[in-house]
Amino acid sequence: MNSWFDVAWIDVPDTGRAAECFRADPDSAIPCDLDAAFARVGDDTQDNLLWIGAHSSVWSVAVAMSGSLSFDKEASAAGRRIFTHKHMAGIYELGNEGMLYYFDGKFIGTLGVIEEFQEYTRDLEVGWDVGFQQTVESFLILAGRITGRFLDRNWFATPRVLYRIPGDVC
Repeated sequence: MNSWFDVAWIDVPDTGRAAECFRADPDSAIPCDLDAAFARVGDDTQDNLLWIGAHSSVWSVAVAMSGSLSFDKEASAAGRRIFTHKHMAGIYELGNEGMLYYFDGKFIGTLGVIEEFQEYTRDLEVGWDVGFQQTVESFLILAGRITGRFLDRNWFATPRVLYRIPGDVC
């Protein structure tokens, strides 16, 4: 995940319900740790793989193990919030680094510049002048401040559930 990282936070604490928002096949659920999830990435399939788990009492986190996270804006309907962060080191220079915010069935904008989240951006730096690593770290800190939990070694060390997202719905 050094040069590519696609992750989403969704305020649905139930992993199965959260997986549905990303159009995952519920029958494909495999409880596993991160190493086992990585081992399945090489499967000869057109499907995307999504490793998802509880993040806090109200949030789940979905990490794309292969392919990209895909969902309809409507997955954020009924007041649901979704933050996405797609990191692609090879195209960072194009300015595609950022966190997108979806709320109540609509794309709202880039997280961090939205007024309701300004208090969480204190002391965080992003952009060309601070460097790539600092920018990614700042986005991940921002998500942690908003959700009340950070993606850390303990989160990645805990078994989660791996789902397949059929290629025809990606």
